[in-house]
Amino acid sequence: MGILDFFADRERKAEHRESKDEMLVGEVVRAMAYKGWPVVSFRTQFGDEQRITLKAVDDPVLSKVYITLDRKTGSGAVSSAIAGSQATLRIACEVKNYMADPDDLLEMYETDLANLTNLSWGDIEVDHQYNAIQGETNILVNIDDYVDQGEEGMRKFIQLLDEHIDEIRDKLEPYKKSSF
Repeated sequence: MGILDFFADRERKAEHRESKDEMLVGEVVRAMAYKGWPVVSFRTQFGDEQRITLKAVDDPVLSKVYITLDRKTGSGAVSSAIAGSQATLRIACEVKNYMADPDDLLEMYETDLANLTNLSWGDIEVDHQYNAIQGETNILVNIDDYVDQGEEGMRKFIQLLDEHIDEIRDKLEPYKKSSF
């Protein structure tokens, strides 16, 4: 192995480390495709935050799901060796109601006031807009547990997403009004 091969190999490894978050975003798309939920939009923020919006097709409660990947550690070899590839996975689910009555509005305010006193890591926070209610949770994940792990990593990732989406759906279900 020559000196040029040594540097080229280090460069390839660095690029692979840096692209793991994009690979996990691809796994989100793939996992949701199994459910039949298409991607509606992608959004990238400065830094390492990427957001995917999905349409929850045929879900009796949810209308959209938002999954945001926010990389918390650097992509260099030293930070990767020390902290791994840690990221926050924020999962938000939305219920759409196209009509509201005064009782719904009162319940909205009660829930929003309760949220002000109850903000802890990993809990589901419910937020109301006039005709939309969102539930959201944050999960700390190690990207290396799911990327480059083959079908086993994919199964674990689908299970992780399903568990948290189901928890949020259960929390939001009382707010879903029947459609006409």
